[in-house]
This record gives sequence, structure tokens and C-alpha cells, in this order.
Amino acid sequence: MSASTFGTVKHYWMQSDCLQDNPLGDPSLREIAVWTPAGFEDSDALPTILVLPAFTSTGAAYLARGWRKPSLPERLDVLLKNGMQPVRVVMPDVVTAVGGSQYLNSPGIGQYATWVAEELPAFLAEQFVAGERWGLTGSSSGGYGALTLAMSYPGRFFAIAAHSPDAAFEVCYPPDFPVAVEVLRDAGGLSAWWGDFRNRVSLKNSDHAVLGLVGMSCAYSPNVGRSPLPCTLPVDLDTGAIRSEVFETWLDHDPVRLLPRNRSAIQSLGGLYLDVGRRDEFRLQVGARLLAKSLDEMGVNFEFAQHDGGHFGLKARLDLSVPWLAACLADQSGS
Repeated sequence: MSASTFGTVKHYWMQSDCLQDNPLGDPSLREIAVWTPAGFEDSDALPTILVLPAFTSTGAAYLARGWRKPSLPERLDVLLKNGMQPVRVVMPDVVTAVGGSQYLNSPGIGQYATWVAEELPAFLAEQFVAGERWGLTGSSSGGYGALTLAMSYPGRFFAIAAHSPDAAFEVCYPPDFPVAVEVLRDAGGLSAWWGDFRNRVSLKNSDHAVLGLVGMSCAYSPNVGRSPLPCTLPVDLDTGAIRSEVFETWLDHDPVRLLPRNRSAIQSLGGLYLDVGRRDEFRLQVGARLLAKSLDEMGVNFEFAQHDGGHFGLKARLDLSVPWLAACLADQSGS
């Protein structure tokens, strides 16, 4: 591929109003990387796709390459050469002290739904000419964000794609609770673990289970009066038993429950793509199948695919969803 066929990546720094003074003390100054296809300038109006990072990941992770693992801009260059409709692709930094936000407005984490759906598009519109249509995609927690933001902000995003989104919470989350509970007990409790975690530079393997528990608790069962973290855990740390009254608040955020409540918002979408691996390590194939069943019963026009992989290496799935979204956006923008 010649140099003239490579798109450009620009980095912007955005000072967010709605992320200031967030409960976890995370920075309100955020980096946003934007890929513009070869042959286009900032003054050219193009549809825009936001790519939401997964839990504990960042927008910068999409710029990294590995052995036989091209970066997202490299993937996009190839896709464009192979006939993808031209779009801009935005990779925002959304990481938090507990790994992520689930792209919700939570008193335990911050106003991340508002930031992604309102503040960020307004900021980007000042940097380049955006087309009338916006798309949204992501995997895992990013896929969850794509679904819930589409429901919470009808009309903001014309088409979405969700890869292995968090769904069917009663299946995907509780099996990992006992692992987190034992790590916390070994550490001497949540306060001791959090103090140690905050002072360490590197992650331990055991941190991931606890981050999943406390990160989702800050998102789904926030409690601003609690210490050391503003949340209530859905498990009893003495016994490891699930606290059903707390877990019920988690279930209120489950896309499987949210879909019927937000029928009109989902039906108004110009396109919806959903896929999942049949060997997902977090059992998210169950949730995706339930979502597909509900979408079908609602009469929503959507695409659903099940592949033979698991939960990891999902960046490669963007090779499918980004061109699909680009076609949806182009069909409606008159390009």
C-alpha cells in the first residue's frame, strides 16, 4: 500500500465539564484519537463512528499493533482500499480508576453517558466537519455501551454494532464472584485490597476478578456514602453469598431487561449489528442470544452472527462491523 493510501490519525485533548470532580478523582482531560481516511480533510463532511473500548482498555489500545495484529488504523486503511465507504473513526479514552464506567451516568463513577453521547460529539464537531449520521460500536463493555447509549439517547446514533456485549447478568457475572471474594478475604478486606491496588504500578492476575466486581458495583449499585469505594457489593464478603436485593439493582441495567422498556428507541435505529463467540469465557453468548430473540420478537431489523471464537481478540470483529456501519451511514447521508 503506497503512502497516499494511508489515513491520518490526529490526537485531541478535551477538557470535559461533566467529568470534572468525578467520584473516583479520574482526570477530566481526555485524549481522543481520530482516524480520517486517505484523501479527506477535516473540512470534508463524513459520517463518524465512535469505537468504545472494553473494560480496563483505552482508546490508545486501538492504535497499538502486535505480531499479526494490526492496529485499528491499519485495519481501516485496508478496509477502505477494499471498498469500505469513507467514514471517520473516533477512539476515545474512557478508562477509570476501577477499569471503566459501563458508559453510564453513575454517582459512583461519573457522567460518562453524557460525555460520550453529548459532550464528545459537540467537541468533535468543532474539530472537523461531521456528517449528519453517527455510528457507535464496541466489544464487551463497549458493546454494552453501544446498546445502552442507543436506548438512552434515541436519535443521537443512527446505527450501532455490539460485539459480545455484557448481557444476561445472572449468567455472566455471578460465576466470577467467588474468585473475587476469596481475593478480598486474603487481602484483609476491600479497604486493604483497594489501598494496595491503588499504590501498585502493575496488575496481578487476581486483580481482574476484583475489578470486575467493584467496577460493576460502582456502575450498577453505586452508594456515594460508602468507603473506600462509592458502591455496595452484591455479595457478602463473609460468606460469599449473593445479596439478592443489591444484585436486583444490577439486573435493572441488564440489556435483556432494558430492550422491552426502550422499544421505540431501538426500533428507530437505522441499523443494529450484534455478534458473539459461541465459546465466550464470560458466557455472553447466552445474553446475545436472548437479545437477538427479543429483537426478533420486537420486529427490529438487525443482523446477528455467532462465531466460533471466545471473548478475546475481539478487535478483529471490527473488520466486519465498521464497514457495515459505514454502509448504513452512507446509505442515509446521500453519499
